[in-house]
Amino acid sequence: MPEGKNLVIVTGIPGVGKTTVITTAVDMVKQKHGEEVLVLNFGTAMFEVASKKGLVKDRDEMRKLATKTQREIQKLAGQSIAQKAKSARIIVDTHTLIQTNNGYLIGLPEWVVTALGPKTIVLVEAAPDKIAARRSEDPTRARDSQDVAVIEIHQQMCRAAAVAAGTITGATVRIINNRQGEVEAAATELYQTLME
Repeated sequence: MPEGKNLVIVTGIPGVGKTTVITTAVDMVKQKHGEEVLVLNFGTAMFEVASKKGLVKDRDEMRKLATKTQREIQKLAGQSIAQKAKSARIIVDTHTLIQTNNGYLIGLPEWVVTALGPKTIVLVEAAPDKIAARRSEDPTRARDSQDVAVIEIHQQMCRAAAVAAGTITGATVRIINNRQGEVEAAATELYQTLME
């Protein structure tokens, strides 16, 4: 396993408030310790690898690449991020699972988590009814409105995927509940994970 012990993967289903929790925790690290935390989106890292290889010109072309090529790009992106974690605190912002019309696509397959070598995989969660409400109230995103039971299943599936990734890498798995109106409390938990 790579020595990327400054690397934390943070995941959460759409509408859970993951970005707000990450931003608030990163601000805490900067205010309390004067340190920067590099937040890297895994999809963006993949695009950078693929574009440097001349395989794509925009992100929409990524999904049209052969599966074997996409897997190699995922692995190279993970290795690139792990290299950065040797000299900086890193949050990898990604999805544990992506809900598709044909089931759940694994966002953290073996070759990705092995390349990243995280110290912790964090799942940001919220009450399913609150996620449904957040999705319906967000005019900036084109999100499917889902029934609460579907949201609950998605979060349960993400837990299983995170535990599987932790089993492969030896990473700890932490669930942070982003309760309505309590983003500071959730961010404090993430801050503590980052500073361990």
